[in-house]
Formats: sequence, structure tokens, C-alpha cells
Amino acid sequence: MPPPPLPDQTLSEAEPASPPRGSLRRNTLYNMSGSIFSVCMSLLTVPLYLHLVGDTRYGMLAIVWLLLGYFGVFDMGISRAVANEIARQHAAPAVRAEVFWTSLWMNCGFGVIGGLALYALSAPILMYFLKISGGMRHEILSVLPWLAAAVPLATISGVFSGALEGREQFLRTNLLQAIGTAMFQLIPLAVAWLHGPDLGWLVPAALLARTASVVPLWIAAMRAVPAGRPRRPTAVMTRRLLSFGAWVTVSNLISPLLTSIDRFVIGSMLGPAAIAYYTVPFNLAARVGILPGALLGALFPQLAAKQPAAAFAQSLRSLQFLGVIMTPLTIIGILLMHPFLLLWVGAPFAARAAPIGALILLGIWTNSLAFVPFGLLQAQGRPDVAAKFHVVEILPFLGILWVGVTLFGLEGAALAWSVRVSVDMLLLFWAGGFRWRHLSTLWPALLMIGLAWVCSVYLWPWSLTGLCVDSGLLLLATVWAFAREPVIGATLLTLRRRLLA
Repeated sequence: MPPPPLPDQTLSEAEPASPPRGSLRRNTLYNMSGSIFSVCMSLLTVPLYLHLVGDTRYGMLAIVWLLLGYFGVFDMGISRAVANEIARQHAAPAVRAEVFWTSLWMNCGFGVIGGLALYALSAPILMYFLKISGGMRHEILSVLPWLAAAVPLATISGVFSGALEGREQFLRTNLLQAIGTAMFQLIPLAVAWLHGPDLGWLVPAALLARTASVVPLWIAAMRAVPAGRPRRPTAVMTRRLLSFGAWVTVSNLISPLLTSIDRFVIGSMLGPAAIAYYTVPFNLAARVGILPGALLGALFPQLAAKQPAAAFAQSLRSLQFLGVIMTPLTIIGILLMHPFLLLWVGAPFAARAAPIGALILLGIWTNSLAFVPFGLLQAQGRPDVAAKFHVVEILPFLGILWVGVTLFGLEGAALAWSVRVSVDMLLLFWAGGFRWRHLSTLWPALLMIGLAWVCSVYLWPWSLTGLCVDSGLLLLATVWAFAREPVIGATLLTLRRRLLA
């Protein structure tokens, strides 16, 4: 029997009554729209960046953003704790204001500490672990003060986003973030066109654009809570936020390292130019996973407000929905990776990057499923579980990554990443209480995705055989998705009725 459609909101009879929550389907759509806008901006700007700044500088720019993202760990898990706490305090506006101001003061302090740490540690990391020429060294060193100043900006904006997430203000949040994304991408591009590819100009331009985008986010969060006048942090709320955020911090400390360490290993073993050949298909493949992130963002505040049994039931329905939807999307990504890169950035780049993107997509599918147990565990007050798994995974992943890059180059790094996220998915399923009977309906999806990867390796997509086989596989995946998930057909039927009305 097919799983029931993904509901907007369901409450068990035993669950305490609470005010009506936002529509899960609508909030997921808002989050997806924001993510799709970011994808479109990347598709538009990446070829322009590669043309204006070159492969090497683009690779270094990617490392700079990774480094800044990693030092966002000084958020200390507070932004997630804010979303969790504000979602629970739906009937207590005074407590919500206390949560907001306490977390804001905390993240101001943590951000300053993180900025100082980045300034002290980034130079040794960039200079001694990457193969950087003398001229590039000067450019990198000149932007370190800007990177340090960006850390408290990131930690403060995390509080604003967490507060809006807790209040389920997803439409407003995504609109503001879309404006910020456009500024972050286009302003440095304009500077590169007018002034040249010097990182000493590009990085400050990007960070000033990000600063301007935080102001409306702050105003929106103040109104949504509502926060009222500034308050001093309270010891009780500080302990409550830190008790939740401590394990989130551990996970946030290890998770970006697990996500970005492959770029540093590639840079140290193969040089900065190789980072571009890995980063571009990786980021492109990751765009296929916008649905899981959108769903988890909308789902998290609702799971936090539910009793465990009702939260697990909704997570199970969301997991089945996600697995079915992600299957044809992943297959499309694998089959079109090389043709798209060929048209997007040219034949030489596509020849090197396409196999990497196809391998990454194998892990994207399994990683997308892991979003559900990950969100369930955090929403139900168990953020320590994922953090412990991440700690256990780091050393084996480094070993597999080194062996993969040594033996197979960039393809080995992509395979190592996909293996790591697949193991992580299995661990989270086990910890979240999901068993084989809950997942057995998804085995055809795994088989079809594997066949798609084989086709991408052995069949030229422009040949008659390749077109026939790829089309048949995609048709099979689409029919299977419609059969397994009635909500797809219901949604399309609703759209058709509205268009014809």
C-alpha cells in the first residue's frame, strides 16, 4: 500500500492542544523557492566568475568561504536552540523575548571570539596547507581582517534566522535571504568586472553586501518574536540555550569539517586549480538536495512542538515522501550532469568535472534521507546523537579520503564523501528508531539510481542508445514515484485546476 500523502499538519488525539501551526507543505514550498533562487544565482554567476577571476582564484575564493563557514561554529548551536525554544513557547511571548535577547547577547560575544580565532588561525591554515603562489599569498593575507569581522555578523544573523524559523515566518525569511543572496553574488562580480580579479577587493565587497542584507532580517525577527526593548541576558535562559546548543556545537564543529575537509585535502595534494574542478560539480550536485533542506526547515518547529509518538509518525510520512520525490530528481541530475556542464562551462571543464558530480549525487540521495532522522532527534531534545556520530566518523573519513585521492584523484574524493554520508544515514536511522520495515519500500529507488550512474559512465548521453536508455530509466522512475506517492498526482491535479480556472 502506498504511504499516505505528506500532511500539512496532523496531531494525535493524545497530544496537547496547541495553536494552529503553519502549513508544512506551504512552508516547504517557500523554503524550496528560496533555495531555487540561490541555485539560479549560482548558475548565472559561476561561469562569469570563472571567466573573470580564473580557475585558481575561484578555487581560492571557494576555500575562503569554506573557512568562514567553518568558523560559524562559534554560533555554538544557539541559532538552532533559539528555533527550538521559540517553537515550544508558542503561548508565552514574554519568554520568547527573553530567548531572543539572551541568545543575541550570547552570539555577539561568541562571534567576537570566533573572529579573533579566525584571524589568528587562518593565515597558517591557508599558507602552509595549500599550494599558493607568492602573489596570491598577498591577496589572501589582505582579506583576513574582513573575514574576522564577518564571523560575529554570521552568529548574530543566525539568531535572527532561528527566531523567524521558530515563528514559522518562512515566506518573509526566504524573501529577505533571496535579496541577500543576490547582493552577495552580484556585487563582488561587478567589482571583478570593474576593478579586476584581486581577492582584496572581491571579499570585502561580498561581506559588505552581506552586512547590508542582515539589517532587514533583524527588523523582521524583532517583529516576529516580538522582542520589545533590549533586555539583559538571564542566567536561567543562558543555561537552557547552552544545554541544547552544546551538542549542536559539537556537531557544527565536526560537520563542516566533514563537508569541507575534502577541499583542503585536494588543495594540498593536487593544487588550488583542482579545487575548482571538484567544487563546481559538488555545488551543482548539492542543489538537487534543496528539497530535504526546505522540508527540514519547515518540519523542525512542528516536530519540536509535538509529543514523541506524533513526531515520529510525521517524520515517517515525511521520509517516505522525501525518498520518492528525490529518486527521479537524483536520476535526472546524474544523467544530465555531463550534458549540462558541457553547455554551461565548456567541454574541457565538463570532461573532468562530470564524473565527480555523478558520484557526489549518489551520496546526495542517501544524505537527503538522513535529514529526517537528524531533524527528529534534534527537535526531540537529542542533539547529542548526531554529534557523537560525527565525532566517530571523522578519522575513518580522513583515511578513506586520503586513500581515495591518492589512488583515484578527484573521483576518489567524491566516492569517499558519498560513502561517509551513506554510513551517517544508516547510523541516524538506527538512532531515530527507523527500522528496515520503514525503509523497505525505497529499495527500488536505490536500484534505479545505481543504474543511472552506470549509464552515465558507460553510455554517451548524445548517442541514440544513451538517449533511449536514459529516457526509459527516467520514465520508470517517474511512474514509480507517482505510484508510491499519491500527493504528487494530487498536487499536479490541483495546479492544473488552478491554471484552467
